Amino acid sequence: MIEKVIRKESIYLNDYTGDTDIIQKHIDHILTFDKGRVVSNRGGYQSNNITFGFDDIINFAIESLASIDFNCQLSNFWLNINDGNSFNLPHIHATEEAWSVVYYHKVCCEKATLNFHSLVPTIISEQYLLHPKEKMMVFFKANIPHSVSSCGGENHERITLAFNFRKI
Repeated sequence: MIEKVIRKESIYLNDYTGDTDIIQKHIDHILTFDKGRVVSNRGGYQSNNITFGFDDIINFAIESLASIDFNCQLSNFWLNINDGNSFNLPHIHATEEAWSVVYYHKVCCEKATLNFHSLVPTIISEQYLLHPKEKMMVFFKANIPHSVSSCGGENHERITLAFNFRKI
């Protein structure tokens, strides 16, 4: 069940209640075998699409989305690891009826925000800055432009999993 509404019908929060040790074991496995890719990330690490494991958190996300009447299946997901100087440029994940989810496994500090931008940034420059916490899951419509700020801290590390779900 979704715990908090940030923006009606577009951004929700829920805290993951499952076993984070299992998630860490999956992350360690991915880091052993996946050299990563560059998409919207500037610095840091982004895995290729993951095709195994993480069943509990995927099911948790699907159940959470079902609580807002969005019946879905997983499209794809990947791992992000950012240091204090890494960030992600504004981007969207999909234009069709879909939702994206970010799970915050490790948070470095309050300065590294998830930023939601206007769909028409040249007309409306409004941004909503979210200060994530560990185990937080952020659910948002996949066509909302978003970015991730760096915090600039030395020896800082932020670990997230990003998911896309499509309607069934």
